[in-house]
Amino acid sequence: MNSWESVLPFIPAMLAGLRYTFLISVVSLLGAMIIGLGVVQLWRSESALLRAVGFAYVQVFRSLSPYVYILLVFFAISGLTGWNMDAVTAAIISLTLLNSAYVAEIYRGALLSVDKGQWEAAASIGMGSFKTNYVIIWPQALRVAMPSLLNQFIVILKDSSIVGIIGVKDILYVANAQAAITYKQFEYLTVVALIFITIVFVLSRLSLLLERRLNRGQ
Repeated sequence: MNSWESVLPFIPAMLAGLRYTFLISVVSLLGAMIIGLGVVQLWRSESALLRAVGFAYVQVFRSLSPYVYILLVFFAISGLTGWNMDAVTAAIISLTLLNSAYVAEIYRGALLSVDKGQWEAAASIGMGSFKTNYVIIWPQALRVAMPSLLNQFIVILKDSSIVGIIGVKDILYVANAQAAITYKQFEYLTVVALIFITIVFVLSRLSLLLERRLNRGQ
């Protein structure tokens, strides 16, 4: 049996590891969307202090790599608080915080794309700021943001490939474990790369189709 044939029996095990990859990625995106909403609201505040807090949050969580955040959350926070955090939870918290800064940027750009005349029209009919935001402004902004949010999901999916360093048995963890036994790192990592390329290609096509459909609906 040559090198490539010996890898084939372990592909199902690697694919099974994708459940952790998608679980972590989906939950992290949802968490980032919620936190990012709060951050962008800080940015839009009339208070200079709150705007500074929002700006600082984004700068901090954009400054370091996912690798550093995962290690900080899993080891440092657990050590400081005594919380016996499991690896999947640590991965989700890390990627959520990291990507919430990028999602806040996506929201900010989407909000800026909404015509200021919408605010003036809402004010002219006596609509308050809160109602204007969540009835008129945010629905339009989210429509603009959707393709970028899907692209951010792709980024999270790729970043999640490092969660194996804290023991999450994702696809890369399974591949590395088997490669360490067989000394066939090239073959196993090539298979992982091909799987990721396929997933990212499909998601990229979906993002493009979504963007086209939204543009036609304008």
